[in-house]
Amino acid sequence: DNVEVPRVAVSDPLDLKKITSEEKQTEPPQRYSEAGLVKELEKRGIGRPSTYASIVKTIQDRGYVEKEGKALSVTDTGMVVDDFLFKHFENMVSESFTADMENKLDNIAEGTREYEKTLRDFYIPFAKEVESKNKIEKVTNMGDAPEGTVCPKCGAKMVIKLARNGKFFSCSRFPECDGALTEEGKELEPPKETGEACPKCKDGKLMERTGKFGKFIACSNYPKCKFIKRDENALPTTDITCPTCGKGKMTERRGRFGIFYSCSNYPDCKNAIKAKPTGNLCHYIREDKNKKGCGALMMEGTKNIPERCSDKTCPNHRPDKLK
Repeated sequence: DNVEVPRVAVSDPLDLKKITSEEKQTEPPQRYSEAGLVKELEKRGIGRPSTYASIVKTIQDRGYVEKEGKALSVTDTGMVVDDFLFKHFENMVSESFTADMENKLDNIAEGTREYEKTLRDFYIPFAKEVESKNKIEKVTNMGDAPEGTVCPKCGAKMVIKLARNGKFFSCSRFPECDGALTEEGKELEPPKETGEACPKCKDGKLMERTGKFGKFIACSNYPKCKFIKRDENALPTTDITCPTCGKGKMTERRGRFGIFYSCSNYPDCKNAIKAKPTGNLCHYIREDKNKKGCGALMMEGTKNIPERCSDKTCPNHRPDKLK
């Protein structure tokens, strides 16, 4: 409604007729979805249509963000990496630098800029800056643990550390003391040798460790060697051969979002699908594969869609929308 404000002058007396008090809480901005993130990248001039998909895929593959429904939620690893890069490479990761570099690459594609000089002007100072940071301590410490959290072995204060399986509390005296707790306060046992040599790298030793989903046995040379010993008898394995490597079998596993199926040759083969495979291959003819069949495994669907392609980029992933 249009409201006319009466004409008043400085020092005019006013009568208070009503005063109300309202309590409001500031709501955090909504998390980006994949489409929303691409829209924001486009708005800021970061990336190009040909790179948007790989950007979104990379931040998920490296564990910087995780999907919660359609929303992308930043992980502890993502926050640590972000803080580290802005602290030590602020100029390189600023959006203005990235957008400017994108424009220069566009100029190279248009033939208005010399590519060798452009890359040389970037890479020489960048390489020197990276070299100057080679003695920086590995970033795993995320600050002090909550007040009252003490080491179960020596009673010293504890700090929050980040491992590949998430956050945990570590003794502030590490490595003199290896006391550790989960975020829930449960004591973590240090890795134990099994007495076996790693069959993959040969010089590593197999160690029993405790991860997010329980105990597992892996090589002591991680991350250089990513061998993980698996109890195949404990994993429900299908008789369906993995179409990606042609060697492993699709095996049932449990992750943070529930049951999924992946190749038994993991981590050498990272093929994974989110539902039980039917054993059939998708024969949908795809333009992006030179008009050849998709070739991905078909997986169980819903009551209305009993079978669909496991490849999210394939139109047959949503056969109900095919004409």
